[in-house]
Amino acid sequence: MLRIRTFLFLLAVLPLTGAAQKVNLSDSLSNAFQLKPTLTAKLDTRNSFITGNSAQVRGVKAGLSFGDRLQVGLGYNWLSTDFNQMVPTPDGTAEGRISFWYIAPYIDYVFYRKGNWMADIPVQLGFGRSAVNYTWQGNSKQQDKGGFILYEPTMVIEYQVLGLIGIGGGLGYRLMLVNNRELDQQFTSPVYQIRFRVIFSGLKQWWNDQQPEASE
Repeated sequence: MLRIRTFLFLLAVLPLTGAAQKVNLSDSLSNAFQLKPTLTAKLDTRNSFITGNSAQVRGVKAGLSFGDRLQVGLGYNWLSTDFNQMVPTPDGTAEGRISFWYIAPYIDYVFYRKGNWMADIPVQLGFGRSAVNYTWQGNSKQQDKGGFILYEPTMVIEYQVLGLIGIGGGLGYRLMLVNNRELDQQFTSPVYQIRFRVIFSGLKQWWNDQQPEASE
């Protein structure tokens, strides 16, 4: 199991090495930060596993976009799948639901762009809490709560249709740097996602192109 996790982690971070070979990363980032930033916001859903069972994590992110090369910002992420486990109570057991959420600064760097193809590396560092919530004798209870820190690099490949819509997919890894030792679940996991997005800059350009030119 350890060898599998190591392999998957390397699979997630090796694109960073490949990107560094294709471009001068420090120069590229420096040039990107010289551009005027614009506000950006997005929702995403990432598929992963908890102790071998499929689980989805959703996120809402807001930040700044520097041209078409770099985005930085802050996101809130939470477990959207009903992931249950039995918890002991004084008169037996009860079914509890795992809560898992984290705040994460993120950076999304586009390291490859050619024709209709684009590849980017979203990376986030999360700080959050997990616990088991359950009801006993009509009262809401919580146990096994604690904090955690995670690191999640991903590589996403996207094909852009007419410069208006992006369709693609990504593969990454969620590595728990600090675990909640109270909760007996495995959150370190591969992460995969399907991307579908509207390219607003392309949509704006298309709209402008459709407008009739003003007569002199």
